[in-house]
Amino acid sequence: MHPRFQVVLVTVLLTLCGVPPTTPSPARLNVESGSPPPPPSAATRNPPSLSYLESPVLQTNLSGIALTATSRLFLPAVFRNFYPTSPDEWTQHAHDAQRTSYTNQVVPPPWRWKWAWNGPDAQGRVSPGKFRLPRNSQPVTGGGRVYIAAGDRGVFALNNTNGAVLWNRNPGGARIHSTPAYDPDTGSLFVLSTNGTLYRLNAATGETTGQFATGAASDLPLPPALFGDRVFFSMGNRVYAVHKASMSLLWSYDAGAPVHTPPAYSPSYDLVVAASQDLYVHAIRNANGSRAWRVKPTVRQSGDPGSASNNAEVKNGWPVIAEGHGLVLIKLRLDWDALWNPWNPWPGDNITMRNGLAARPEYQALFALRLADGSQAFITNVGHGGFGDGGYLPMGPQPVVKRFPNGQEVAYVVMRGFPCLQSPCDGRGDSRLGEMLLDDTTVPGYRAGDVRFMQNTFFPTDEQVNLSMAGDFIFGGHWMFGIAHEIVDRSPSRGTGSNPISTRNLPHIITSASNCGFSPSHYCPDRLVQDGDPRTIPGGFYIYYNQGRVYDQYWTEYATWVVSNGTIYFVSADGALVALEHGDPLSAAENSALSPETLSAHGISPISTTASLRPDPLIPYTEARAYAGQIATVEGVIRFVFNNGQAVYLGFQNPHQGAFKVRILSSDWKAFPRPPEQLYPAGTRIRVHGKIEWYQGDPQIIARAPTQIQILKPLWWADLALGLRNPAGWLGGDKEER
Repeated sequence: MHPRFQVVLVTVLLTLCGVPPTTPSPARLNVESGSPPPPPSAATRNPPSLSYLESPVLQTNLSGIALTATSRLFLPAVFRNFYPTSPDEWTQHAHDAQRTSYTNQVVPPPWRWKWAWNGPDAQGRVSPGKFRLPRNSQPVTGGGRVYIAAGDRGVFALNNTNGAVLWNRNPGGARIHSTPAYDPDTGSLFVLSTNGTLYRLNAATGETTGQFATGAASDLPLPPALFGDRVFFSMGNRVYAVHKASMSLLWSYDAGAPVHTPPAYSPSYDLVVAASQDLYVHAIRNANGSRAWRVKPTVRQSGDPGSASNNAEVKNGWPVIAEGHGLVLIKLRLDWDALWNPWNPWPGDNITMRNGLAARPEYQALFALRLADGSQAFITNVGHGGFGDGGYLPMGPQPVVKRFPNGQEVAYVVMRGFPCLQSPCDGRGDSRLGEMLLDDTTVPGYRAGDVRFMQNTFFPTDEQVNLSMAGDFIFGGHWMFGIAHEIVDRSPSRGTGSNPISTRNLPHIITSASNCGFSPSHYCPDRLVQDGDPRTIPGGFYIYYNQGRVYDQYWTEYATWVVSNGTIYFVSADGALVALEHGDPLSAAENSALSPETLSAHGISPISTTASLRPDPLIPYTEARAYAGQIATVEGVIRFVFNNGQAVYLGFQNPHQGAFKVRILSSDWKAFPRPPEQLYPAGTRIRVHGKIEWYQGDPQIIARAPTQIQILKPLWWADLALGLRNPAGWLGGDKEER
């Protein structure tokens, strides 16, 4: 069909559907003829001097759809039975290509239970066949469906009405660790596999309609960013821009090191920003993929920070664009000891924070860089934190950027400061929600980088919550629960430790509770008490009933809230996806759990949640996972020992995450003749007897008495043996690894 005929046909069809016709631009005609449009020239881009609201790019692209979108290549979409997609739906990771984690869409309370997937059955028990989700996996919506990445199970599409599985695909057969991106233009879902290939799927059916292979691979969560006619994504040492219609390469940028964050995009500056393993932040010109600037903002070196080092990482975070201020915010993961340094607890005033971080720049954990040139705009008064244990602190929460109707723009963060919300007030207890200023004028008396204290449900500094926002609602995803507050009063007089920004509680979510008795509504109005680890939070919804610490078995290190399509979604740290909607909380909607029948229909075998009974065995630590729930004797060599004040960790690999471990709780230390970390140093071969349980996704035995631990080869014995075999080494030379 001739291109002019096609344009006329589309115009007629759109007119019949009540959509006013528009004149296609030359860029449209280029796409219609089958070739991708040329990248915008510097003359057509919005100059950086314009403000966010003055930007002609944003005035024409508020829904994230560029003027170069095509009608021809996706003409069949006119005839599909598409559900309408709201322009403010959460269609990609962190909501938009700027990764703001903010939406204007609000679901007013009260809320009621709508449905749950990969979580509880109809009686609130753990569903057969339940599985973990990859870290950072967020639900996204579009076309009346919910999409979620599920690791080696691929990606699922759920019916937003009842949570039923519509399709499940794993293009390429590897793993899908990255949140997909939904394109309302074409009804497509863009999915990045760990095999390095970007796939375009038909969002209605899951069928693959296009792909682009990079030849690299990565297990990191690297969700693609979708803006206008292109998809941006990171893989290997490169950042890519691919045309979404033709799936052809527009450009690729070589960072010179593995790129450890997904990209974010600034429309005003027409820049793509990502950070690499070597701690450099890269700004890439979208016009041609060339470098605009490259900076290393921290004085630290790249590498796993561990419990105490001068290393830092950017992986598992993402750049956040504050478009109105021309800034990109970059979060670092620091070492465990930064919980207690440079203050313990952190001070209660911004001047002390700023001056102290200027003097000790190695403790700066969040950087505000100018998009114009990459220079540091100001010091952010945000201390280090995360959510981990035993000397291991994974990447903490990323900031949220909110723009107010009056044009003001601020960031919401997890900050640290005195006074604490609970006692004792030290480096572990000084975290809370905070508002961070991006300029010197938004709130009188505050400078750019200053933080304002907020009221919120308490969480420790090594259990910081992941943030998202909807209007004035601020949400925090904790590994045990989800907190939700409405900001009530942020007037200039508020924001200090003694007079914080005031909030009111919205319904919270907890993993498992039985203090209210079970109801299909999953609602407990007054308070929620976690089963098996009795912490109390404000009332709301429980996911499971009387099921204990479900998160320990299905640990994913991540929980998050998303608001989209008239629904509130909460992904718990055990991988359950809960949907809430407006309505009477005591009258639950018809919900659909992940039944064995549904699993079987999609080729997934239900998995028993308890191990088959076996005689009390002697097993190597590498097989402990298979004996969860049983009493066994586990043997191995201790490679990691750490005392965090609450427990002594005996790890069988270093770092201890991902392997069997022994924990000796502080309440039991008195049963041991000496401090446990002295009795069982690294290098000691032991056998430990007890029940194998789950802890943050790993098998563990809690040792309550020294009779549970048999020392087979103590450290001094190993040293003596090595000395006899290698006297020179024993007397001061290098010792071989034990």
